[in-house]
Amino acid sequence: MKKLNLKTVLVCLSLLFTVNAQAQLGNLLKNVLGSGTANSEQAETTTENKVGGLVSLFQNLIGKDKVDNSSLKGEWIYESPAVAFESSNLLNKAGGKFIANTLENTLQKYLEKIGFTEGKVEMSFDGDSTFQMKIGTQTIEGIYSVNENELSMKRKAILLNARPVTANVAVKTDNIQITFKADKLLEFFTNISSMTSNGTLNLVSKLASGYDGMQLGFQFKRKE
Repeated sequence: MKKLNLKTVLVCLSLLFTVNAQAQLGNLLKNVLGSGTANSEQAETTTENKVGGLVSLFQNLIGKDKVDNSSLKGEWIYESPAVAFESSNLLNKAGGKFIANTLENTLQKYLEKIGFTEGKVEMSFDGDSTFQMKIGTQTIEGIYSVNENELSMKRKAILLNARPVTANVAVKTDNIQITFKADKLLEFFTNISSMTSNGTLNLVSKLASGYDGMQLGFQFKRKE
């Protein structure tokens, strides 16, 4: 598959925003595309100020460390979307953090439409093999397993021969990050959450899949 270049990715992102946000993004595009690596930090700072970049406790990187099942045990509350790169080299490319910040904000706009609002989604792990997710009034139960830094999840109600959905998982103090390869995000919503394919999420997933080594997902904090 031919990968999208930085310019194409940014132009596609601009199409996802409202008129006002498009105007802001247009100015940022000039900074990134016109000046390259030298002005990447400036573009990233501007993104945080104008687009309202979300804070990533995981530095926009996927988890590399082994995760023990016991560290997942407990109840977790949805905090924000997560955009993570598979290596710091990919993240440090010109515009890497810019894309991550912009895509996190874009993703959140559409996650809210299907109930993923801060504090409104809960996920719990029993520390053995069962998980539960609550989205509004809907409760989903399933089984899970952890292998190194890979989390596999499957809803109990689906067919026994259905494949589990796999994700990268990272743990830091009282926060966890769960991210999927871009083409697996919709699979998660379809198989785990029973949510029908959403055209906008599909667009975001396709966009992210055009950028090597990018994953999309969620950041949770431990419930107090």
